[in-house]
Amino acid sequence: MFLKHPVWTAGLFGVLVGFMPIKATAQPQTGLKAELADAGLDVGLTVTNFLQGVVSGDGDRDWESGGKVDATLRVDAAAFGLWEGLTVSVHQEWVYGDDVNAKGDGSLLPVNVVMGFPRLGGSDSETSVVINQSVGDRLSISFGKFNMLDAAARTPIAGGGGLTTFSHVGLAAPISGVTPPYLLGVMATLRTAPVTATAMIYDPRNAQDNEVLREPFADGVTVSLSATFPVSIGGNGGFQGIRAVYSTQQGLNLNDIPQLALPPEAEAVIGERSPYWYLAYSFQQTLFRQAQDPARGWGIFGQVAISDGNPNTIESSILAGIGGDSPITQRPLDRWGVGYFRYNLSSALLDGLAALGKPDLRREQGVEAFYNMALLPNLRLTASLSYVSPGEAAREDAVFAGWRLQAAF
Repeated sequence: MFLKHPVWTAGLFGVLVGFMPIKATAQPQTGLKAELADAGLDVGLTVTNFLQGVVSGDGDRDWESGGKVDATLRVDAAAFGLWEGLTVSVHQEWVYGDDVNAKGDGSLLPVNVVMGFPRLGGSDSETSVVINQSVGDRLSISFGKFNMLDAAARTPIAGGGGLTTFSHVGLAAPISGVTPPYLLGVMATLRTAPVTATAMIYDPRNAQDNEVLREPFADGVTVSLSATFPVSIGGNGGFQGIRAVYSTQQGLNLNDIPQLALPPEAEAVIGERSPYWYLAYSFQQTLFRQAQDPARGWGIFGQVAISDGNPNTIESSILAGIGGDSPITQRPLDRWGVGYFRYNLSSALLDGLAALGKPDLRREQGVEAFYNMALLPNLRLTASLSYVSPGEAAREDAVFAGWRLQAAF
């Protein structure tokens, strides 16, 4: 039955040819795409299809097939005789088919972040637009509607935004509780020697809601400050970073959760609590370089974060892993990774739910491993395996397996 499915067919083909030598390297743009780039229009299109299912644990065991189409356009205003350093970037995305994020296994976090967003926001399509102005080589200022998966995808070792590396949101796009998947705001980045500093001011609500565009900052404002420092070990590059976030948005006082069981006339006792705050330390360090291409390599990464725990429902988190470009000499374009994540829920939230007699919740943690094979420079097949100890305490630990086939144009 599975052999009739195109993704399974591609998967079996990939297993057969995946470890054959491939000497392909990144190819320069040619044809129409190159002509458009010369004219100031950088266009891109990727189609990613998933086949994923629960192979152990609770929940529905049916395998789900679905995918995502990402179309990108970057316009260089200088090529049209306008301002030097001004660019406009547009990202249009569509998801289709079914996904594995609601299988009844007890997981609280999306196992497949690519299919989770924008779908969890109530839409199968979304558009983000960012306008960026560079001032010299050091300062850039951007504003618009940001897709935060795009930001996660640019992280050197673990990056990919769920499309080319890890699939679980806990590793592919770590959750803070104070940064929505789509945000409306402004960002400034200053590159100095040696620190790169970034400041963001944004609406704390998910910008998928049109109300955010109509009445920005109606519910408060969030400020994020971060700094990254380059670190070199044995001549291999890396960085360490810190991030601090503060939000004035009003949130439910989690200590008042037991009051939700009272009659409607008791609603007045339920209070709001602010502010939100969040602190994180992260690092990435390349340990080994490919002999044939020193620009490629693999290493370690990690992040430790804490929050106020009330109203933020995630009190702390930790993730760590190893991965990057393939160490196999004959497979220079492949990628791989193994990572661990743990998200600790707010103790105030857990106590409140327990007082209501709701199902027990706990921290959610897991491990994911993947291997991304370059069948061709623009055609990739990924095999992944995830082990999740779900947030619903009564559920058994779950194992997810799947394929991901991606074509880039």
